[in-house]
Amino acid sequence: MFCPQCGKEVPEGLSLCQECGAQMPMKQEPAEAPQKPENVLTGTVGAVLGAVIGAVAIVLLSQLGFVASISGLILAVCALKGYELLGGRLTTRGIIISCVLILVTPYIADRIDWAILLVQEYPNVTFAEAFEAVPRLLDMGFIVPETYWTSLIMVYLFAILGAAGTVWSAIKGSKK
Repeated sequence: MFCPQCGKEVPEGLSLCQECGAQMPMKQEPAEAPQKPENVLTGTVGAVLGAVIGAVAIVLLSQLGFVASISGLILAVCALKGYELLGGRLTTRGIIISCVLILVTPYIADRIDWAILLVQEYPNVTFAEAFEAVPRLLDMGFIVPETYWTSLIMVYLFAILGAAGTVWSAIKGSKK
């Protein structure tokens, strides 16, 4: 560093110039980048859109005959990233909103999947009737409870995995 008064070199850490006694400017820390403001409304829209993408993945993978568990991961990442993308940043509020959607969406998507299967098997049944009948058919044993619950729990486990990883990344990223 050089003295602003006399131009002589001043060793780092000294507050006065050894040559002329002038006050040396304080070393400024680089300013932190300002955080983007959070927009809860658009963030919520982003989380809902992400949850819809996840629900479509759950139904589509299941309808194609694949184990839909991995779609829980897709659901969680899309909901959280959707909030972050449209909301400006992922805050605690955004995590809570996204997690509520992550908890509700697999159940709804699974019922949609079962309703589609029922309509394919019984064409005279409407989709709304089939959707409404899923819990009763489960209670009656028409839908095998072990299969139903195992599939749903696996989707939730993968959703938790995806949410935990995404939230952890957001927390680490906000500390930088």
